[in-house]
Amino acid sequence: MFERMSRLAKPIRFALAVLLVLLSVAACAKKSDNEPSGSSSQTPSSSSSSSEQTGGSSSEEGPDGWKPQSDLSKKVKFTYTSVQAIDGYDYTNGDPLAQYYSSKFNYEMDVAALNWDNWNERLRIWINSGDMPDVAVYNYIHADAAAFVEQGLIKRLPDDWKERWPNVAAVYERTTLGPQMEKVFGGTYFLPRARFMDNLPGDPLPNHPSIFIRKDWAEAVGFPIKSAYKTSEIMEFARLVKEKDPGGVGDKLIPIAENTNHAVELFVARNSTYWNTFYKDKDGKYKWGGASEDTLRGLKLFSEAYRSGLLAPDFYTVKNEEHGAYFNVQGIAGATFFQAPTSNLQTYYNDFKNNLGLDPYENIILATVLGEDGYYHQVDLINYWGTIIFSPNIKDEVFERYMDILDYNATREGYIITNMGLKDVDWTYDENGNVVSLFDEEKEGRPLAGTNGKYPSWGYLLGSIILFDDFAFDNPNTDERLRELSKKVYRERTEIATPETFAHIDWDYYTYDSPSKRRAEIDYYTEYANLITQPGDIEENWRKWVESKMPIIQPVLDELNAKFGN
Repeated sequence: MFERMSRLAKPIRFALAVLLVLLSVAACAKKSDNEPSGSSSQTPSSSSSSSEQTGGSSSEEGPDGWKPQSDLSKKVKFTYTSVQAIDGYDYTNGDPLAQYYSSKFNYEMDVAALNWDNWNERLRIWINSGDMPDVAVYNYIHADAAAFVEQGLIKRLPDDWKERWPNVAAVYERTTLGPQMEKVFGGTYFLPRARFMDNLPGDPLPNHPSIFIRKDWAEAVGFPIKSAYKTSEIMEFARLVKEKDPGGVGDKLIPIAENTNHAVELFVARNSTYWNTFYKDKDGKYKWGGASEDTLRGLKLFSEAYRSGLLAPDFYTVKNEEHGAYFNVQGIAGATFFQAPTSNLQTYYNDFKNNLGLDPYENIILATVLGEDGYYHQVDLINYWGTIIFSPNIKDEVFERYMDILDYNATREGYIITNMGLKDVDWTYDENGNVVSLFDEEKEGRPLAGTNGKYPSWGYLLGSIILFDDFAFDNPNTDERLRELSKKVYRERTEIATPETFAHIDWDYYTYDSPSKRRAEIDYYTEYANLITQPGDIEENWRKWVESKMPIIQPVLDELNAKFGN
């Protein structure tokens, strides 16, 4: 249970909300089993609309007095793409939650699933070729974004969109990125999805990846139990695990399980605040983080871990973040630096228990990784993850319908449904207006979400504009121990840092765009992984690499110092 959150619209009228949800659920049950599937892994087709009268009316009033801006009696079909989708799943009728949304908003959604490895490149190809779906979740990269806007490759939202969809507008203002980009582009092209709305854990905002350590193995090898470790301390734990194999894993043992991205973030990013960007130094001049001594320090640790067998010899081949399962499913890893948003911790801990037969609360250490200087390193995360963009060819009625979905999900009740499932089925209000969970995973015999869950459609694909990070701090479906642990982790990151090691966004640099800056876009993850897997001395290899990059780096430094340097 938790206190009623102050959401984005007027206070909810409880009886009306209950009635509407019950009517919507009843409507879901009457949908035809022969309705076309809403999934596809092929390049999406364009939007269409139909006069089929199967949805609500345009005057339907929802929670908090919410009203749609589109005519819900007119069915629309649209294409959508995002990471985190289940390839081939029917996001229109595949489960009762999907049915609730497709019935309430009278749509058919055709989903093209992307994964972590192809998200950026495939969506970039679709956008540049004019073949993007009607709606997409875009991993915002400013240089690409500026090019998309310049070339008219994505839709500009109408000037009155904030008045028409005020709940989305409130979220937009909270992200910081949205208003900043609106100033740069002279209009709205990107709708950032807010990580936090009411429970922002810090300013600057800490990121959530954390180190998971086998506590039972740590105790067996005499490794100290703490809430934060330097990178070198993680390596010492890995050495002890490799030497003593406390879990009796044998040849399958991986002391630290990572993929390319998380390995770079564990060793390099945790030691170098500006490892992948430019920054203004104390002398008022811009420098390149790739050439900093902090970056070299991280690369040396990375190289040592790889060459001494603390990482898997083929860590760079791991796809789609599968390394997390080496820890909590296969039980062959001593530690993993992995995603740790509050909203995902319960699932990760449950999988550990179900697969390894061990109590996760007694056998996992969740901790922060510090640099060798003893401080937490990061640039402000910015309060968003993923931006919603629209095709320039999207039909007006389809655009308006999807904006209605976003706006509804930014109301209190809509937000709870996206997080907890169907009202009066999976959750309800008590007599004091507090949210109470009705879902019991043990009795249900399956989790709420996931491929084998009650609602495989559950997640961000049903129109989330506020991510689950915020609600997770109050979600009664998450064990209170995990909620408190997560709050502690976020809080400590702001405390074990300095303004220099945990820096605010430099909006001058972030919003600056030029042909030189676009040419200087580097895949730092791959480049750093290549450096540490090359034969020879890591420092010598790094210096040669820095020198090889200066022809594209120096023009950017010259421009930044001429425009913004002191």
